[in-house]
Amino acid sequence: MKNIVITISNSHLDRLKSVAALLCKEGLVITTLYEFGVIIGTADEKIIHTLRQHEEVISLTEEKQANISPPDAEVQ
Repeated sequence: MKNIVITISNSHLDRLKSVAALLCKEGLVITTLYEFGVIIGTADEKIIHTLRQHEEVISLTEEKQANISPPDAEVQ
């Protein structure tokens, strides 16, 4: 599962909850729903492309993984 942030188009904000329900049916697990059109949640990598294809979705951003070496590690 990946953490994702979805932005919904302003023209669809009047039906934000129904859009969120549709995305949930496809496998999105919503952790936070903001009334201004931002949905934060998790989704399996396999459905992310499908979620992006909805006309209501302006953008879908996946959380990136960063690895930082411990302070006492050798410089690479």
